[in-house]
Amino acid sequence: MKKNIRNKGFTLIELLVVIAIIAILIALLLPAVQQAREAARRTQCKNNMKQLGLALHNYHDVYKCFPLGHQYKGTFDGNPNNARGGPAFSWGWALLPYFDQAPLFNQFNPNQQLAETAPTQAGGSVSNVQLAQSVLPSVRCPSDPMPERFSDGAIPDSATTSYQAANSSYNGYGGTNFSRRNGPFTRTTFGVALSLRDLEDGSTNQIMIAETKWDMDGSRRNRGRFFGAQDNNGLTGAQGATNALCVCGQWAMNWTNAEGNPQPHRTAGSAHVGGAQFVLGDGSVRFISENIQHTSTAWINRANAFDAPNEGAGYGLYQRLFSIGDGLAIGEF
Repeated sequence: MKKNIRNKGFTLIELLVVIAIIAILIALLLPAVQQAREAARRTQCKNNMKQLGLALHNYHDVYKCFPLGHQYKGTFDGNPNNARGGPAFSWGWALLPYFDQAPLFNQFNPNQQLAETAPTQAGGSVSNVQLAQSVLPSVRCPSDPMPERFSDGAIPDSATTSYQAANSSYNGYGGTNFSRRNGPFTRTTFGVALSLRDLEDGSTNQIMIAETKWDMDGSRRNRGRFFGAQDNNGLTGAQGATNALCVCGQWAMNWTNAEGNPQPHRTAGSAHVGGAQFVLGDGSVRFISENIQHTSTAWINRANAFDAPNEGAGYGLYQRLFSIGDGLAIGEF
């Protein structure tokens, strides 16, 4: 007598139910995985910036000052008395020996301009331009999907970075209002290298290095470069390009609105949610909210950049963190 044999297995309905449950579990798990990955990337970014902060202080211990933001003034344009023509090296290049990049630093020729394509050494095969194409993972935020290299000015395929030095509270690259050139990193046109004693508002209240991100304007770019920057001006030395190395507090963090800022990549920002990370004068790294008080364009063209007549009422907290000596109180940030 034949027995009824039932094949064991899932019915179609059971299979669909299992698939639906698995899909729900993945949907619940994926955001947590993404958050964990971003937390790890943010931690790595913070570690990168911490190393730069330590390098700054190690450099200061040796030279009793911080490096120049941009070596801007010089003789490569044939006129040693004007405000341009320097070799175009940056604060980042100067720090190379202080975060385990001395071999790379020693290959550069500081007596040539950065855009020089001739060998750095007699009989050699490498040039300053080629060295400026060196990609350093330690100066790149892992959350920022920037290309490793991007042509900029006179440096083809120059290596990109997520970190730029603090130049001033407002755009201090040009003009005659010298009170706007009030940050810790200058270019030789505007002054000499500064030291810890020049941070009159206190090192813990001073932004030194700001995080920046790539996608800041319609061209999906950030001009951030680490070794230096030089406009394509026929190899006559530094001209312009300081905004590739330094940022200012004139525009709010993560500002992408072209109104009032034709170059949104001149300000700090990050791919981290809610703000960006900054190296302070004491070497610490702080995550600062993008909602920090900022007076935007209200005081850009005023004669007194600090709004001293009104006790700084129009001078935002964000701008105060960029200034080395405005004398105004700093609240919680």
